[in-house]
Amino acid sequence: MPEAPASGGPTIGIVGLGRLGSAVRAACQASGTRVTLTASRRGGWSVDAVPDVLVDASAPEAHPDVLDYCATHRLPLVACVSNLSDTQWKALEGLAEGMPVVRATNLSFAHYLQVRIAEFTAAHATGRFDATTTVRERHPLGKAHRPSATALALADTWHRASGRAVADIADERAGLPVSEHEVTHTWDGEALHVRHHVGSWAVPARGALAAADWARTAAPGLVTMRTVYDDLTVRRVT
Repeated sequence: MPEAPASGGPTIGIVGLGRLGSAVRAACQASGTRVTLTASRRGGWSVDAVPDVLVDASAPEAHPDVLDYCATHRLPLVACVSNLSDTQWKALEGLAEGMPVVRATNLSFAHYLQVRIAEFTAAHATGRFDATTTVRERHPLGKAHRPSATALALADTWHRASGRAVADIADERAGLPVSEHEVTHTWDGEALHVRHHVGSWAVPARGALAAADWARTAAPGLVTMRTVYDDLTVRRVT
């Protein structure tokens, strides 16, 4: 059933009611954001009204239906499924030619800051101050793929910012939800660890709502959460 109407903000559709999708729904309830569509493997599609933005927290198998719904109704999409195939990523790029699509590999604001810190470090750790840089990630047992999309994105961030590849990406499957990602820079006799820990699914759920609010008025195109948070933090400052 749809949640109570909101006093402003977008109406939301949620595809996938697993851990992330359920957390997004709970965040909507807490904030008074109206959910007008839900879809899950067991329950199928339940539509009270076409939402303003669709949040996809499902699985690659649901991707064709998600793209078809967004294309038919010209809906912005927050795409939170990270283990899509190359063909599915290209299809997402095609969708973005007509509407805003947020590729949300990691929804956390603190992860955004971790990326910015990596870029800052890359700009300064050069010449005689070159560092050996590694990435480590930890998820509970049952994580679908390894290394995680976030770990790979952190490694790519360092490579693009520094011109040097990371020395290693370590992945671990143990412990409690939700995740840890750490970037370590090592010099002779010292090391800098930038670690981000997420202990609740409420964290990425808040990020999904921020992305949905941003996407509602954005121009067509495929962006990442970096663009979303860059824009939102600049607005806050100004």
